[in-house]
Amino acid sequence: MKYLVVIPAYNEADKILSVIEDALGEVPDILVVNDGSTDSTGKIIEALPVKVVNQFRTGKGGALKAGFRYAIEGGYDWVITMDADGQHDVKDIQSFIRAAESNNVDMVVGSRMGDSVDMPIVRLVTNKFMSGIISSLAGCRLSDTQCGFRAIKCSLLCEVTLETNNYDTESELIIKAARKGFKINSTPVRTIYNGAASSINKFTDTIRFFKLVFRFLGNG
Repeated sequence: MKYLVVIPAYNEADKILSVIEDALGEVPDILVVNDGSTDSTGKIIEALPVKVVNQFRTGKGGALKAGFRYAIEGGYDWVITMDADGQHDVKDIQSFIRAAESNNVDMVVGSRMGDSVDMPIVRLVTNKFMSGIISSLAGCRLSDTQCGFRAIKCSLLCEVTLETNNYDTESELIIKAARKGFKINSTPVRTIYNGAASSINKFTDTIRFFKLVFRFLGNG
């Protein structure tokens, strides 16, 4: 199997060097999608042995879609997505690889719910609420649909057309893939709460989430 780790990055100069250096110890192929960073993120990643896509600010979903296109065109079998802010443990990459190779599965979504003691209560409640809604729309039970640490088979990505460009893209992908009959499982992951501020806009991204929900409700 040929794996590509895709890391969307926007102004992550404080964390991205250590994230990439640690990830290179787990997998050889890493793509960083520099989504219009205005800090030194671009200079840092250009000095590292990783693949780079530079683009204007499109949002996390837009960055992920650029990474998906790169993986498909490069002949990869799987994409592993992770965040650039150091809140994902790169050692869990091996859990995704084992899940991908040992199960008849098309997508593996990380679940932080088994390691939620230190999760801020507002985030915990929000994640459970959103995961319940997305699971219902997808028709498969997933405990943490908001986790961006995932493994996705490229053959799935070839069959799913994504129309969003922000944080709602990850939910859109789950719903559309499940409705097309692709098998989705979870694997436990550890989350590191390192003080990094969330880049989610509580107002704008909440509106986008519910727009997505209502669109799929309207489509049955």
